[in-house]
Amino acid sequence: MNEERIGLYLELIQRLLSCPSGEESGILQAHRELWDEDFVLTLQMVAGQMRGNGQENGAEFLVSLAGQLAEALGMGSEAGGQEVNPRSYVEFIQALFQAEMAGGGQAVFRVLRDNQNLLDRNFSQVLENFVNDLIKGQPEAKDNIVALVENITIHINDFPLGNRANNLEIAIACYEIVLNHRQPGSEKYAQTQNNLAGAYSDRINGSRAENLERAIEFYQAALTVYKLKDFPEKWAGTQNNLAIVYSDRINGSRAENLEWAIKYYQAALTVYTLKAFPEYWATTQ
Repeated sequence: MNEERIGLYLELIQRLLSCPSGEESGILQAHRELWDEDFVLTLQMVAGQMRGNGQENGAEFLVSLAGQLAEALGMGSEAGGQEVNPRSYVEFIQALFQAEMAGGGQAVFRVLRDNQNLLDRNFSQVLENFVNDLIKGQPEAKDNIVALVENITIHINDFPLGNRANNLEIAIACYEIVLNHRQPGSEKYAQTQNNLAGAYSDRINGSRAENLERAIEFYQAALTVYKLKDFPEKWAGTQNNLAIVYSDRINGSRAENLEWAIKYYQAALTVYTLKAFPEYWATTQ
């Protein structure tokens, strides 16, 4: 992609995010010349950035849109059902590491696209063994290795191709691997808990009610580190995400859940002021 085309992708994405509800389809149809694989990958990159900033609603919209466009463009895997050589998983993981170190984003999505048949129940187990061996051989590089794994997991979480439910299961398993190597109580530990909460709030498998309870647990755990005075923006982002989960919560009283959602949104607005964070302020409003 050249810079001009990237700019067109980003401009279209911004229009889709800021337009009145219901106008998205018309805007998208008016720019069919931008419908290609790189646009799908750019949608995923922006979704990942938004998710990291606590903008879950916008991120989920872009992930869903990327999935729909990928299907329309015929970007699905044709390798399903083939027998897999166990060594292929290791080579796949090595390619993901190389792509992430080279800059992540689109490079990682391309590797995922070309190896969708390897995103299965075996992947996370092979990854765990791979990571443990790497850390054992290079203990001084542990933090960098774990950071790479978490970044790759974020991409898997947002990957629009293949089976969405399966991708989320893999992401949850991989975040758990990362969490096992984080220092409890650290900022990075809270970051991973926050990511796990997001994955559980999106999870398709299992009980929806139980998934939302797990999301609440992980967000609350993250807040034991993300204190207002130490991490005001991350604290506000987590408050905003808790509000979203409580507005969807199934367990408990519907009236009480909505009251909690209101309280969390109002808490977020103590940081997301119109002057300091106009876009976040508007989203929370």
